[in-house]
Amino acid sequence: MRAAVVDAFTDRAFAGNPAAVVMLPVDAPLPSPEWMQSVAAEFGLSETAFVSPLGDSQYRLRWFTPEVEVELCGHATLATAHWLLEQGLQTGPMSFRTMSGWLRAEGVPGSVTISLPLVPVVDTRAPEGFEQAMGFVSHQLIGFTGQSEALQRNALVLVDPLDLRDMQLNLRKLAGLPLGGVIATALADETARAKGVDVLSRYFAPALGIDEDPVTGSAHSTLAHYWCQELGVTRFRASQLSQRGGVLDVELDDGGDEPVVRVSGRAVTTMEVDLRV
Repeated sequence: MRAAVVDAFTDRAFAGNPAAVVMLPVDAPLPSPEWMQSVAAEFGLSETAFVSPLGDSQYRLRWFTPEVEVELCGHATLATAHWLLEQGLQTGPMSFRTMSGWLRAEGVPGSVTISLPLVPVVDTRAPEGFEQAMGFVSHQLIGFTGQSEALQRNALVLVDPLDLRDMQLNLRKLAGLPLGGVIATALADETARAKGVDVLSRYFAPALGIDEDPVTGSAHSTLAHYWCQELGVTRFRASQLSQRGGVLDVELDDGGDEPVVRVSGRAVTTMEVDLRV
């Protein structure tokens, strides 16, 4: 099987968020989830995407962290679309059948837009131990997303930009909570605004095997809901302040039957390999 590693939400190698993309064969039974989980653990990246053609520019897509399968992953979807375009396997818009429904992607190699479902905050009841997991970080709890499975839910917290850059959570306590992760966000400070950035964030998900995700496309399905209301806009530029860093352009389209968050970014393929197991 062919596979690649793609750095998403960056225009240079070894930045942004790396995702492995594995192209499953069309002439063989789909591998088991246990096998895919083992491959994801072998790659050891925040997500490994497994893609298989369905025909007519449609694909089946699943995502695994080193420890669990997840319902939604933005950066690995963008990485998959980028690689399909780069390899000439896809030349126009494409659709992915996923656990979160059908997702669309379009663009050119190196620059892709993906459409994600809106994931709003719906609950403010914190699980026991949440404040202890936040450590000494001064924050305002906005709330929690509403997925039925605990490890798919995220907390959204608002912090000061200076605190966001230096914040350290109690990752051990956070990993023990019935929670996927914490999205920490702030309005851009003067330094970020000078670079055209409107919103800052970081994402911590030790329960998923990711202490801190470099750049999290799916988190912006929640950030779009919050910041578009707060700022009175429908689009903004976001920067995730991990060590690798990354930039995303986010647009909320709520004019149809179901709101859609369009996330755009650049991508760079850093390696291609043959998977021989």
